[in-house]
Amino acid sequence: MMEFLTAFVSGFYQVFAPSTFVLMCIGLVIGFVVGILPGLGGPTAMALMLPFIFKMSAVEAFAFLLGMTAVTATTGDITSVLFGVPGEPTTASTIIDGHAMAKKGEAGRALGAVLMSSLVGAIFGAVCIALAVPIVRPLVLTFGSPEFFMLSLLGITFVAALSGEAVLKGIVSGGIGLMLATIGLDPISGIQRYTFGQLFLWDGIGLVPVTIGFYAIPETIELAVLGTSIAQEKVEELGGVMQGVKDTFIHWWLVIRCSALGTFTAIIPGMGAATTQWIAYAHAVQSSPNKERFGKGAVEGVLGPGAAN
Repeated sequence: MMEFLTAFVSGFYQVFAPSTFVLMCIGLVIGFVVGILPGLGGPTAMALMLPFIFKMSAVEAFAFLLGMTAVTATTGDITSVLFGVPGEPTTASTIIDGHAMAKKGEAGRALGAVLMSSLVGAIFGAVCIALAVPIVRPLVLTFGSPEFFMLSLLGITFVAALSGEAVLKGIVSGGIGLMLATIGLDPISGIQRYTFGQLFLWDGIGLVPVTIGFYAIPETIELAVLGTSIAQEKVEELGGVMQGVKDTFIHWWLVIRCSALGTFTAIIPGMGAATTQWIAYAHAVQSSPNKERFGKGAVEGVLGPGAAN
């Protein structure tokens, strides 16, 4: 334990060394820009920046790349709220209530809520993971096929949770999702599945293009044809940003629960960040006494995925 604490303190001092800290800030700026652009993401930005790290030390390169990839997941919420377009696959769930709030003139409140909850979730996750690494590492290595199968079943149960009273529709939509998920190269055997000889289907169907097709394109056509703005009501000067920050602490128990949920699922191998957001959103819906508000601009539907992000 003492060795772990010594390494933790040493790493803390190395990160805040002048050269390392400056490079981390540069990475944050790059990640901020990349996160706003739909279709790009942390892995793409990392691949583009790899040639620039060859002359950096290991600590500097790690801080630069980590700062860049960490912020992309948060800044993607900006386009999800304002335009209904996910900047990252991990921010797709924010569209449901975040963009609905923007249409009601509460875009500032939604942004304040999602960014503040992301900050709380990030601090919570960093502290928990730092303290739990010596304990969790042996546990993670024991995960095998039965455990992954259990997690798959857990994901299907959350589909039923999101469907509310329309359980049959939820089961059908979940089945369609499973069918679409099989398209592409098998990650283990490399066999082509339902690609129909098309090269662009080898990587499967991406979440961001599908979300853009379902949300962004219809919204763009509607705005172009009707000549209206996204917000259908008058927006105040600050747009309720501080109210969104207050909402984070008003619903503090939901934020803590979703932060813990995001931290736990992040430790499990094979559980992607995008999956975590939908699980957190489903938990926010199920734990709310007023489920009918979700999908119409409920701030809890923004806080849950934001905290787990």
